Amino acid sequence: MTARPDETEEPESRTNGQMGGSELQPGDESGSTSGIDDVTGPPAPQTGPAASPEGDARAVDLDVFGRPAPPGRDWAHRRGEPRIFAFFWTLYLLLATVGAFWTAGAPGSHDALAMRPAARSLLAAITVGIALLWPMTRLSQSAPSERPRRIARAIVQDMMVLLIPAQAVIWPQIAMSAWPVPVVAALAASLAVWTLVIGGVLAMGLSLAGPGSGRGWWMLVLVALAGLGPLVAIGPLGGAAHGDGSFDWWWMTSPVTSGFEISRDRLWTGASAAVSVGHWRSIAVVGLAGAAVWVMFGAMGLFRRAESA
Repeated sequence: MTARPDETEEPESRTNGQMGGSELQPGDESGSTSGIDDVTGPPAPQTGPAASPEGDARAVDLDVFGRPAPPGRDWAHRRGEPRIFAFFWTLYLLLATVGAFWTAGAPGSHDALAMRPAARSLLAAITVGIALLWPMTRLSQSAPSERPRRIARAIVQDMMVLLIPAQAVIWPQIAMSAWPVPVVAALAASLAVWTLVIGGVLAMGLSLAGPGSGRGWWMLVLVALAGLGPLVAIGPLGGAAHGDGSFDWWWMTSPVTSGFEISRDRLWTGASAAVSVGHWRSIAVVGLAGAAVWVMFGAMGLFRRAESA
């Protein structure tokens, strides 16, 4: 029995279709890609986080030692913490103390007259660290937050880190330098109020100035705050404005020179040093200025909150 031509050609065409050699019909979408295309064709572009591995590497939150945070967490709770700052500040105080008292008298001896110049040098080193090195360090870093409340909290933490070890260095001068208690108390109070002023200005600088030259201008403001008064005092404009021999208010206009003015030798008083009413008034004025700066910073934060709402 002879097969018809239509029946003999049909299996052959089916075989060719299975091998991928048959022609595709115009409306056939199922055969638009062959097995060879699936293997050798270019892979589809990936989207999402896997498409940018560099972005993932930049997004990893690292601590100061380069360690990543545990899975599912970040280091946001540690931003603004003054741990490393506290370590370097303590080291700075240690080196300043050793350098100041290294040549003060013979080893093992205790001469108050030899200790006093070294104590004044140590006070100057402490105030330079608070008035210049602290702002320079914080203004060169990113702000702990854009919110004034968190900036204020970070600055207050820094102030505690600065003042507590510094007070531990100042108060022993009652025995080491034989200064009266009111003199040492005035030194401690002067350092505290100047830290309050500098902290308020620094908080405003971190809140108002973004990264760049704006922070440089705020650093210039702090440098002027630390040195403008003494520079005017030694010039012709300050010569006629000095007080009497017991009190020179020009030297109280700077955190660096206020320690020299308070601890200055006043032998005519019958004591190694003495403070007058003018010293306490100057300290009170600086304290009021510091409080005013912080009130301005708080009002600025409230204004920003109301504006964002």
